[in-house]
Parts: sequence; C-alpha cells; structure tokens
Amino acid sequence: MAWLACALVVLSWRAPISAAETTRVAYPSAAVNFVPLWAAKEAGFFKKENLPIELVSIRSSPIAMTALVSGEVDMVVGGANPGIALQLQGYKDITLFGGLINTFLFSICSLPAIEDVSQLKGKRFGVTRFGGSNDFAGRYYLRQRGLEPGKDVTLIQVGAQDDLLRALLSKNLDAAVLGYPAVFIAKKNGLRELADLTRSGLRYQLNAFVAKKTFLAEKQTLVARFFKTIAESLHFLKTRPKEGMEIMRRYARIDDPEILKAAYDLHVALFPRLPEIQPEDLKLVLEEIALTNPKAKGADPAAFMDDRIVRELAKSGYVEQLYR
Repeated sequence: MAWLACALVVLSWRAPISAAETTRVAYPSAAVNFVPLWAAKEAGFFKKENLPIELVSIRSSPIAMTALVSGEVDMVVGGANPGIALQLQGYKDITLFGGLINTFLFSICSLPAIEDVSQLKGKRFGVTRFGGSNDFAGRYYLRQRGLEPGKDVTLIQVGAQDDLLRALLSKNLDAAVLGYPAVFIAKKNGLRELADLTRSGLRYQLNAFVAKKTFLAEKQTLVARFFKTIAESLHFLKTRPKEGMEIMRRYARIDDPEILKAAYDLHVALFPRLPEIQPEDLKLVLEEIALTNPKAKGADPAAFMDDRIVRELAKSGYVEQLYR
C-alpha cells in the first residue's frame, strides 16, 4: 500500500518535525520492561532521528488508555489487555501496532517449607488485584497443575507488588505471584521460587504499543522512525549492558547491584530485536478478558492489531544491519 511505502522513506531520510508536533508516549509504571523507552531517550536515539518524543509516566495502563482516547497522549506502551478491552467496548479507532515482552513476567514464590506446587492445597495464595494479569497468570498456572483457584487454594488480593512481597516475607501468605525485581528480592531473603513463568513457554503479550488507527495513518512516517529508534534502543541494551544498567538503575530505582544485574539480564534476554506483535501472542490475553467480557470468546486475535509498519521495517533489513 502507498502509505507503507512512505513509511520506508524513514530509513534513508529524516524530515524535520516542528516542536509543535511533539508526540506524547505514555507508559504505566517504572517497571523494568519499559527500559527500551528510557534508553531511546537517554542514549539519544530520539534526538538522532530528530523525533520530538515526550515520555509520559502514567500510573496504570487503563488510565493511560483513557488518556489515549481523550487525545492527551498519542501512543501508549502498556498492557495488551486494556488495549484489546477498549476495542471490545466499541472504540474501533484503537489498535495494537507492536509489542515487547510476549510471555508471563512472573514467578510463583512461597515460604521455604513449601517445596512443590501440590503443597499449596489449602494454603493462602496472594495476587496483586483480582482481574489483573498477575491474578490471571497465577490462576492459569494453578489450573495447569490441577488446583482449582478459590476452591483448593485461597486467593487473597493484596494490592501493589511491594505489599505482596511484604505479606509473603511476614508469613501472612503462603505463596504469591511476584513480578520483577520482587522475585529476586524474595529469593535473596530465603523464599522459594516454585515456578518461573517466564520459562513456561506460554505466549502472552505482556506489553503492547497502542494508538489510534487515525494517528497511525496520518503519522506513518513518524511511527516508522519511532520504531527505528526502539530497534536501536533494543540493540543498545543487548550490546552495552553497563550503560543500559545505569539507565535502568535511575528510572527503576534499583540500587542493589546484584538485583539490578539479574533484572537487566532477564529482561534483555526476553526483549525481541524488533517490537513485533503476532496474533498468537494475543490468544491468552483474549482468554483473560473473556473471564469478564464474553465478547472476547472466539474473537480473532488479528482483528485487534495492525502490524504493517513494523513488518515493513522488518523487511527492510535495518535490524540485521544493526547486529553486523
């Protein structure tokens, strides 16, 4: 299509963009999985491409999506779930157009006395909040291991990750679904990692790039150049760990060197070379949404995404040039 051809011009031409055209990109937390955005800014890739990108921290993906719908931000890099949920609610101008981590970024951690998941029967199992990705990952894993959440295992909603970790350390829970770097802190304090869900082989689009279809159509060249900077940032993180860890330390506020390195290594291994997104990665997300919205049942994952810009960048060979 003509607009895709235009997007490829970005690879060899940098058109000036006026300050009035600043593009606001929201992300929902200081979680380590957003380090490609921070590195793109701090390592100068946005500036190199003459892209006036403003990164905006908003405290949750649903709130960020509300800002997107209202026009307060232009793109959101957040959970795939809220982006799809918006479309199911009738916001047809919203689409997912790229992705980062496409697996569960959680572990099941427990008190040291619990040595196997089967021992969780009759125990207290903590999640951040019912209906969230943390909760879904925990329930999904328990069912895979033959335990029925709420029946065989008592689920307790705790709140933030820090609260969940504190409850486990104080023995107010027997096990919990922890994210990172909380998992590393738990292990350092003698808690047991029962299951590492990043190694489960399950495909789940944890992070997605979300925007309005009208924005992508009007700004295809800008978006292609933005993805070029993200590819450069991912390459930077994979090849320059010392500089990358320093950026991550400042934004994620992780001062423990051991935990910082462990978190960095884990995320960099999970990051792709290019922020592509596949329909297969949205199937579990739809299954999660279907628990509260029957419209998600049997829905076609491909209907919620438009990956044409990132696919054209992939075809260009630009990423291969970075890694030579």
